[in-house]
Amino acid sequence: MELQNLQIGFIGSGRITNILLSAWQKQNIDFNGVLVFDIQPEKSQVLASRYQGVQTVASYAELVEKSDLLFLAIHPHELADVLKQIKSKLSDNKFVVSLAPKITIEKIHQTLNHKLPLARVIPNVPCFIGKGYTVFALSEEVNPDLERLLKEMLQPLGVIKKVNENLLESYATITGMGPTYIWFIFYELYQQALKTGLSDDEAKTAVNEMIKGASETLFKSGIPYEQVLDLIPSYPFKEKEEAIKKIYADSISKLYSKLKNK
Repeated sequence: MELQNLQIGFIGSGRITNILLSAWQKQNIDFNGVLVFDIQPEKSQVLASRYQGVQTVASYAELVEKSDLLFLAIHPHELADVLKQIKSKLSDNKFVVSLAPKITIEKIHQTLNHKLPLARVIPNVPCFIGKGYTVFALSEEVNPDLERLLKEMLQPLGVIKKVNENLLESYATITGMGPTYIWFIFYELYQQALKTGLSDDEAKTAVNEMIKGASETLFKSGIPYEQVLDLIPSYPFKEKEEAIKKIYADSISKLYSKLKNK
């Protein structure tokens, strides 16, 4: 398979499909080989109107038959039913990429009753602007050429990393869901910056650059956490820190347990 000659199919036309197509669009990737299908046809039509060249199809069967590489862009609880509907159409020359957490390669193969080349990929929302952190794991049926092809397709999303499959739910919990843990804080800092008198552009730039620099200082300065904290003399949230950390720990632990519960 070569990317320029590839017919790519998406089952599911929701958020994650839109994120991938947005990243590809920013890299000027040709969408004439992209097909989408959703049980809610209006969702596929929205993507086809948004990304020139993307085409809709009328059924699972048509999508699978026409696609060389098939993205399963659906929620974990929907995956088993969809796999049962498409398994008779799948063959060894198809490459399947699941974007769903929780459902393992072994489980997918069992449902299909067929060990075809399979990848599991966990992107995150910053992939939308090509600044994401995407991890992937491969079944043993994926040869070096298919791995190269997958990496070529994922590169426009941002940083990509091959990992052991048993870590995918860890990444889904931290990098996949991570923006939801911090975006509201970032936005509140922006709102407070406006209240101090900064212009909209000044506030956005200041908060964005502060966040990037703070993260680099914490993780790449080479000094211990306690010394990083000591770089600032005032620590206004110190009394509330333990309560905030407990909220994070409880919520993130519950999410991870839910994803790992097969």
